[in-house]
Amino acid sequence: MGIQHLIVTCIVLACGVYALWVLMPAALRRILAARLQRLPLGAAWQKRMQRAAMPASGCDCSGCDAVVDNRARTPAKVIRIHVSGRHD
Repeated sequence: MGIQHLIVTCIVLACGVYALWVLMPAALRRILAARLQRLPLGAAWQKRMQRAAMPASGCDCSGCDAVVDNRARTPAKVIRIHVSGRHD
């Protein structure tokens, strides 16, 4: 039963760290990523931390360099609600 508890603990811990990272404010995430980037984590993790440490482009994406048009693509539609008389 000991190895099973160890595996479950590792999975729960990994999920908790992931949720904390995703729900963390972007400014705090950038600061943390800049500090984690200095650790000897390996090339793949250092590249991820370098990308996370870069300021966001303002288009609500995960930091890509693509130009995103945030204007509405379709014109607004008016929705009319017709309320019929109340039946008692």
